Amino acid sequence: MADDSPKERLVGVYSDDGASPWCVDCTCKMLTRRSYTAVRLTAEDILSGEWTRNLVGIVFPGGRDSPYHEKLQGAGNRLIRRFVERGGWYLGLCAGGYYGSARIKFCEGDPNMEIETSRELAFFPGSAVGPRYPGYKYVDNSGERIVSVIRPVSCRSPRDKEKRVYFNGGCYFSPVQSEELKCSTTLWEYVGPSDTAPAVVGCCVGRGRAVLSGVHPEVGYADLDSSPHSDEVMSEMELHDSDRLKVLDDVFVFLENVTVDG
Repeated sequence: MADDSPKERLVGVYSDDGASPWCVDCTCKMLTRRSYTAVRLTAEDILSGEWTRNLVGIVFPGGRDSPYHEKLQGAGNRLIRRFVERGGWYLGLCAGGYYGSARIKFCEGDPNMEIETSRELAFFPGSAVGPRYPGYKYVDNSGERIVSVIRPVSCRSPRDKEKRVYFNGGCYFSPVQSEELKCSTTLWEYVGPSDTAPAVVGCCVGRGRAVLSGVHPEVGYADLDSSPHSDEVMSEMELHDSDRLKVLDDVFVFLENVTVDG
């Protein structure tokens, strides 16, 4: 895991069991474009604790959350949580967004896929509920789509418009009690199908911050070449590719407003 880059530009990307190799690649490319150096981490790396001295942030990408928990429950999650509390940041994308919430409700009523359980990181103290839109399958991209998100009314300017971003099985964020909203901020929310719901939330955690996202702003049109996708998704991504950059800008403005321990 050694790297000579300045500490403030080193970001870990979890790439062990559960992490989609395609999502890991998309995440690393996104970080590089934002002038970070991505460092791929295994569960063994996390458990060693050495990364906490070298990195400014850590990303858990899309994939499957359950294997994350299987390898990191207990000691690994305590290290991640402490890292953020001391001034680091955490970015959870899709599966990483579920993983960073206190509770998961996934595919309710589906006997083959339903998950309802708690998680240890609990950066967002409520529930990650998903998929927000139907049709998700672990084995292929048949549930993928391009969805609309918009800044919430509380921080929306008259010029703000809906943005179109990639989605595949992600959640929305639901507080169980109103008090749980005090430490979190909705950065972007889903538009429709019948109502709005938080799609991207920012959470203050001690001296650090976490952002959890149900959508995939790290995925750009150029990334779709490396995995099979529908013609509809390809054409929409080409048309709206710049939209995701606005979402990412808000994500990193929130994350980078931290002071990291030396």
